[in-house]
Amino acid sequence: MSKTSILSLLVALLFGVVEVAHAQNIPAQPAQLDINRSDNTGNATQARPRVTERQAVEIARQRFAGNILRISLIGEGANQRYQIRMENEGKVFTVFVNVITGRISGGG
Repeated sequence: MSKTSILSLLVALLFGVVEVAHAQNIPAQPAQLDINRSDNTGNATQARPRVTERQAVEIARQRFAGNILRISLIGEGANQRYQIRMENEGKVFTVFVNVITGRISGGG
């Protein structure tokens, strides 16, 4: 094999490798998720805004003075609520905050 043939082969290989490497450096487009899309799953509670744990604690603290001891998510569907155990001056009590409405029950 002549030097010209070897040089041509090396150049061809080099450009081939460069092209492959260049093709691999193209970033992939991230998958886009349309969170506003209605998929008609029939789950009515999914479409409603939900009260977060942090919001439930804020709601409970606005109504009752005391320290938060524990928070748990209990119930199902429209009856799902946060059970918040609170303590004030040695008295322990429970406050419930509805996950969908933010309505308080219990306490005191």
